[in-house]
Amino acid sequence: MATNDITIGQLEEMTGEIINDDSLLSSVDSVTNYKLKIKTLKDYIVNSISATRPIGEMSLTSVTPAQTFTGASFTKIVAFDKIQYEVGMDVDVANDQVVLETDRDYRVTLSINSEFNNNQGVEFAVLIDGVVTESLGTIQGRGSGKPVYIGGADIDPLVSGNVITVGAREDSGASVDIIFHKVRLTVEGL
Repeated sequence: MATNDITIGQLEEMTGEIINDDSLLSSVDSVTNYKLKIKTLKDYIVNSISATRPIGEMSLTSVTPAQTFTGASFTKIVAFDKIQYEVGMDVDVANDQVVLETDRDYRVTLSINSEFNNNQGVEFAVLIDGVVTESLGTIQGRGSGKPVYIGGADIDPLVSGNVITVGAREDSGASVDIIFHKVRLTVEGL
């Protein structure tokens, strides 16, 4: 071993309390070596991503039992069973919702593949705090065993605490049973 070689055990540890953009760049600029636990670096990266690009996504991985919708008002679609991404927001599949943690503009994207038990029209929408903010329009059912697809995206300025859900209603005042094959809700901070 050369006289100026040091072992990792001799290096000062950079801990989570002092790791930030400035301390990392300073150590590079000064050619100072530190030991750094992988978990500390991972936490730093996840926190940086959360602050700059939050993303939440939930989906449906298996076909649901039929859910009944009427024309009275929008009913929350209860079909999500998997968290795809959860960085900087609370993705809650048990309650079929995404809760925002920061104020910013968000792109909300929804795609649904489903079949209706009759030929009724169904309107789908994204709801913020229970209020329709973006209607994806009405889709005419084709009957059992004949899936239809609907999707759309919108960009909205939203605030911390907003709860994003997806709803549907039968548009003529009757009722319709819907079986969901695939559903995906993605919320991305811009």
